Amino acid sequence: MIKYENRIENDTDRTEELSDSSYPELSKKEADRLLKDAQECLNTNDFSGAVDVYKFLAEAGVIEGERELALILERGLLVPRDLEMAMKYFYSAAKKGDVLSAYKYSKMVIGNQDISDFWLAYSAMFGCQEAYPDAFALYCRKKERETAAYYCSLMAEEGDVDAIIEMARRHLYGDGVEQSERQAKWYIEKIERTPLHAIKLYRRLQAVEDRSQRPKIPTFTEKNRIMKRLIDTSKEFGYTKLLLILCKAFAENGTKDADVYLALLHVEGIEYEKNVDVGVTMLENTMHKGSVTAAKLLGDLYARGEHVEKNDRRAVYYYKRAAELGGVGEYEALGDIFHSGDLTGEDYALAISLYREGAEAGDAGCQSKLRMMEEERERNYIEACRTERSSPESAFPLFKRSVDAGYLPAHARIGWYYERGIGTKVSRKEAFRHYKAAYDAGDKRAIESLGRCYARGIGVAFDFDRASELLSAAREMGSHSADRELYRIYENKKRHMIRSLYSTAMRLYYNKKYDLARSMLEVCMQLGLPDATYSIGCLYEFGITTDPDRKTALKYYKKAYDQGYSDPRQYHKQSMLRISK
Repeated sequence: MIKYENRIENDTDRTEELSDSSYPELSKKEADRLLKDAQECLNTNDFSGAVDVYKFLAEAGVIEGERELALILERGLLVPRDLEMAMKYFYSAAKKGDVLSAYKYSKMVIGNQDISDFWLAYSAMFGCQEAYPDAFALYCRKKERETAAYYCSLMAEEGDVDAIIEMARRHLYGDGVEQSERQAKWYIEKIERTPLHAIKLYRRLQAVEDRSQRPKIPTFTEKNRIMKRLIDTSKEFGYTKLLLILCKAFAENGTKDADVYLALLHVEGIEYEKNVDVGVTMLENTMHKGSVTAAKLLGDLYARGEHVEKNDRRAVYYYKRAAELGGVGEYEALGDIFHSGDLTGEDYALAISLYREGAEAGDAGCQSKLRMMEEERERNYIEACRTERSSPESAFPLFKRSVDAGYLPAHARIGWYYERGIGTKVSRKEAFRHYKAAYDAGDKRAIESLGRCYARGIGVAFDFDRASELLSAAREMGSHSADRELYRIYENKKRHMIRSLYSTAMRLYYNKKYDLARSMLEVCMQLGLPDATYSIGCLYEFGITTDPDRKTALKYYKKAYDQGYSDPRQYHKQSMLRISK
């Protein structure tokens, strides 16, 4: 057994790297033997000996030793509690891929939420059960509903009552999972004693007549996207061992881009001996399987001359393949190709799209060329606006050419033409699409039009919250028509709420809860609903919740009729009388 007792240093005084180069590099066999010794020490209650072994292993850079020593330091078991050193050992083990250490480190990071989220996402993705509750909270905060539901379902499978209740709620309302009362009922039936805060949900689901149905565990739909994010961050911070783990895991997912990141490790010589030919071959094979990312990366390699000899023709070929495969370019070179049309023919819309991607990434060349092309498109748009004054029908083709050429402000104008059918057929869907495109491009003139679409269901489903948000923004910019539209949708919502309240009151009445029903009817009457006024009259006439008073009843009947209510055959009155008996 390797002698380790005399190699222990005073950890609290150490500020250098954790792995001391003076320590021999342990083989896996030697590390396993020492771990076994530590376990034997624990089994014989020799805790001090176990701590010494873990310290030695940690100093030698063995992941298990770093993790176990960090846990000891965190808890203060047989050694003084030292959170700073625990954090350093957790960090060292996490960089090598240990998921529990990654989770512990994420909890200890202070002042950098992004780093904490990175380690939390990594530990949860690779199966650290302790990380699931925090991962659920993380993705709820990021509004990634399906991913949040995935981690919540894993906690529910382990019997966590709060997670079970949350999954029942999510299935009931379709929040990140399939909307199904039967599946929601299955979850709520797993609870032996329902907490007070879930009583209402429990009663609602118990009222479901259908038999409960066991739901499938939600799939991790965003796994590849999240893993790409982790890979980029690992590369940025130089976590090479972690990067290799992530790239291998990504390659096992079976997507079109599966081998892209492993190929780059070969090209750049990260955790592999540098072999550009192997990496390029892997990228080409991946591209032939339909990977846009591989085509872009190959174009980058040859356009920049990094790791391979610079070759513009090959770069153009790979960029064109990226465009053909559906990739939205972000490189100035590809934008130049489509702008000049030397090889492909002019495609201004695609060129602008490519330049814009580059400009948003901070490329100065793309920013300059984007400004130049937008000025050119603006001249076309101005000509269309001038034609519109004298002949709106003739202006439509000009606006359409401007839109097809990629000039985004033209979307707001052409949406108006599609909405009203001027110079073209009425198309509410096209109108909404163009208003949305203008709004997404930052055109403030489209805010009111898009808000009106949501308010009236023009080309899109009615959405009160979205309509209110957009129209309020337009009103703040001084639009009186937006103010009138807001008044209209708020009045409609108010009427809907009063009607809903009235329906609830009548259900209570039918269930013979007369006092509560009367209170709600009086609220509806005060809000101006004639149906409620008439129903209050019926209560006075029949002496329900009050003494019979025909004079007062007639007063309410008259008020309801004056408000436009009509019950010529007294069906409503007879129904209320029949139920009261």
